[in-house]
Amino acid sequence: ELSTNFWQLHYQKLHYEGNWSAIPLRSIDGKADNIFIAPQLHAHYANTTFLKNESYFAEVLSFFKCEIQAVRLLKLEAGALIKEHKDAELSFEHGSIRIHIPIITNGQVEFYLDKERMNLKEGECWYMNFNLPHSLHNKSNTHRVHLVIDAIVNNWVTTLFEQPTVFKKEIEKPTFDKDTKQQIIAELRKMNTETSNKMADKMQADID
Repeated sequence: ELSTNFWQLHYQKLHYEGNWSAIPLRSIDGKADNIFIAPQLHAHYANTTFLKNESYFAEVLSFFKCEIQAVRLLKLEAGALIKEHKDAELSFEHGSIRIHIPIITNGQVEFYLDKERMNLKEGECWYMNFNLPHSLHNKSNTHRVHLVIDAIVNNWVTTLFEQPTVFKKEIEKPTFDKDTKQQIIAELRKMNTETSNKMADKMQADID
């Protein structure tokens, strides 16, 4: 169960102000207490107990027909900011991709990539070149939570990126499916925070 007790503060202390934390779904050697990632070291990644107990996230990951490395839930709390920085060699051109799927967000979250504001909405799936300078400021009074997936580029990824409209359609379609919404609601309830419960209530009201 993804309660507030399992969130670990991000280790890049100089990169942010406020609270930025993570829950590892896949980590080095599958350790549930390790949110450290090291793509350049070719570390061995495995599912943690969190992913093994959360069937919805496993279903989302099954869409990606490529080698998946780290998978984390990343939470930027209300008022927190991530200073501008670059993630070295983390891009399609360097053979790796980082995917963001917003679970909880809102219009007051300011996400800039190479000085351009990116408007990521709940349920969408985004690839961005994090080798470029990027920053983030949660100016809202609610937490922002993303599912973040690091993966290795293969032929499937290359083909997918050549057909961006197909990629968008296939990722977004299950997000708006009624059964999938019920699964998301269940996962938000398990998080059992004020923000996640409000989001679950809103999604349930839309279904009803």
